[in-house]
Formats: sequence, structure tokens, C-alpha cells
Amino acid sequence: MMKRYFVVLFLFLFAGRIGSFAQTSTPWVVPEEAKEKVAPFKFTPETVKIGESVFQRTCKSCHGDPGKQNWAKITPPPGDPASANFQVQTDGEMFYRIKTGRAPMPQFGNILSDEERWQVISYVRSFNPNYTQPAPLISMAAGAKKLKLYIYPNYKLKKLYVLCNEITKEKKEIPAKGIEIQLNVKRYFGTLKLGDPKTTNASGFVMYDFPADLPGGTHGIIDLTARVKDESGLLFSSDANAKLAIGKPVVLKRLTDARAMWSVRSKAPVWLILTFSLTLITVWGFIIYILLALRKLKYSS
Repeated sequence: MMKRYFVVLFLFLFAGRIGSFAQTSTPWVVPEEAKEKVAPFKFTPETVKIGESVFQRTCKSCHGDPGKQNWAKITPPPGDPASANFQVQTDGEMFYRIKTGRAPMPQFGNILSDEERWQVISYVRSFNPNYTQPAPLISMAAGAKKLKLYIYPNYKLKKLYVLCNEITKEKKEIPAKGIEIQLNVKRYFGTLKLGDPKTTNASGFVMYDFPADLPGGTHGIIDLTARVKDESGLLFSSDANAKLAIGKPVVLKRLTDARAMWSVRSKAPVWLILTFSLTLITVWGFIIYILLALRKLKYSS
């Protein structure tokens, strides 16, 4: 029985190593059309700063700090974004890989918006002094639409309305019909979808119910993001964000609130305080007893 156990354990570990090796050695193929994709805006110090914030929140846990080679010890190794292996990629390759992911790297297609992914790339490129950004895709293709999103809460009906407007060439806003909108909530480790995407009506609106029993911190505030869901590449839109008190208030208990060994001195366990006090009294009592005995011995002689 023990022999069979060790054989199974060996085969399990060996298979894991083979699987890791196969995954590491398999090329991550990026479609040619994805390689040629370029950012829709120019990289600036502002986009780099925003990209750094997104990177710290979603990428640092695995890739570490760019240029420090302190990535997580996992297989296959995530690597350093500032290294030549990363920087040799086109912007489109980086964008594709961030979006699609490959184990152990998660897919960020539903976690980060297109804009956030480009901002991360702008931050990564800031570590390459030889990088020259390709001309941004600022000219809109035929049939493309520029959209703008708004979030409106109705506290009385407990409904969330998302308005999607199309910006015309004359800079006017008109309702955009038939646009898929995804509503998300930002959580500590990523983004939580609030239901399935919904399509705007003739007035450009979609409606969601307030999330039921969703924790929202001390005051019930949750961070909402409305995002256009588009696979065609012909819709240009930034996300709409709103922080609303529509969640369930949750008072988090701190570790120092209860009496425990790891708490502050004023919250130390009662038994520990008594034990320490009695020990201190005993020690000082013994010292005083010795001093009195020595004093008595001195005067008796």
C-alpha cells in the first residue's frame, strides 16, 4: 500500500513538472492583426502615472517592480516588464496578452478597460529609453462611433440608469441605441460584474437594480464602473465611474479591537495583565525581602 502511494505521488509530481515545462515551452502566439494594433491616444506623463496605479493594483503581485527583477516565484515565471524580453514586443502584442491572459496569468479583458490596458502599457514603456510610440489611432474609421457614458441612481426606485450618448462630428450628444453596456463594481482584487451586459434602448438608457446585500464599507459606498462592451473595435468610449452609497454598510473589526496577545497594551488579555502584575510584585517582593535580610544581618553583627 505504501509503495503504491509513493508511486502515485511521484507520477503526480512528475506530471506537474511536465505540464509546467510544456506550458513554458509552448509559444504564446499573437495574431498578426493584434500585433499591429496601436494605442488610440498619445502616451504622456499623466497616462504613465495612471498606468502605474493600475499596474500596482493588478500586476505587481506577479511581475513585481519593473526593473527590480523581483517577480513572483511561480511557473512559468512572469518576468520583468522592463526587461528586453518584454520590451521587444509591439504595443499590440502587450495589449493582446494583457487582455487574453494565459495560465497562470489571468484574463484582464473583463477586469480592465481598453483605456486602462493602454495606460499600463504606457507605464511599462516608460522603462524603455529607446521606445518610440507609433502614431496613435486618432482618426476614426468609417462607421466608428465616439460614445460617452453617464451613471444616474434612483434611490427611491432602487434603480441604476446608465445613459449612453453618441458624440457627433458637431460635438453634440445624441442617444445611442443598441449599445451593449456592462456594469461592474470595483473590488479589492479586481472587478465584479453586476449581471449580464444590457443593450441601450431608443433613449440610450439601460437599467439595473441596486445590488442586493453587496458589502460597501462603513458607509455602504461602492465604486461603480459602466463600460461599453465592444468586439468590433469601432466604438470609442471611456468608462463612467460613480461612487454611490447603495451597498450594505459593513463595519470591519480591527485586530486591535479585541483583547488578544497581538493587540495594543491597553487591550492586552486580563489574564496576561494579572500574570505580569503578580510576577512583577513577586520579583520586587523578593528583592525587598533580600534587602531587608541584608540590612538585618548588617545591624546584628
